[in-house]
Amino acid sequence: ARERPDLVRQVIQKVQSEGVLNTVNAVRAKLDSVTPLGYSAAGTVIGAGDDVTGFRPGDRVACAGAGYASHAEILSVPKNLCVRLPEDVDFEGGAFGTLGAIALQGLRLAAPTLGEACVVIGLGLIGQLTVQLLKANGCRVFGIDLDAAKVELARKLGADDGCAPDDDAQRKVLEWSRGRGADAVLITAATSSNQPVEQAGQISRHKGRVVVVGLVGLEIPRELYYRRELSLK
Repeated sequence: ARERPDLVRQVIQKVQSEGVLNTVNAVRAKLDSVTPLGYSAAGTVIGAGDDVTGFRPGDRVACAGAGYASHAEILSVPKNLCVRLPEDVDFEGGAFGTLGAIALQGLRLAAPTLGEACVVIGLGLIGQLTVQLLKANGCRVFGIDLDAAKVELARKLGADDGCAPDDDAQRKVLEWSRGRGADAVLITAATSSNQPVEQAGQISRHKGRVVVVGLVGLEIPRELYYRRELSLK
């Protein structure tokens, strides 16, 4: 309930509209239902539909998509969610392809340019990939995470600097960005808290860009974002 207050509100609304008994039965049915885990996998094609072109049995592929590329021995995946694996990429590497694509999509939305100062909030797996992609794009990168070990890992993978979110991060980002603030902030954290979105606004430069990649609280502090003319995607 603490992690998903939105679902709690849905239950309360259902009680008000359909009654307690119907709601209890609906919740029990939902809890008893089986949900396939995972959204990224790799393997060998064992069969293809008659209308499928570009893939045939024996092809090595990576695939993506919740409800399709699950953690299972046999999958059924639409052709547009599959891609051939290059010869020098093994199945383990291919199974992580979707994570790289998520990080890359965050970059595409942020549209960083050469030499810009970019901050990544949340240095888990996707955050670490984002750091490396930003560096490959010619950007300066600052990482923020509660775990000091993850901040240090980001430094080893190319980040110019980093700190914890409560370690005077606003001042440190301002100094690191030569007094201007971040050109772009990419939020790759996973938390119900609204703190990452608020902090992104505080450390951004005027007319900066904020991109939310992770699952975080999204109560936008309007005055802060409005006053600084920030873009949020």
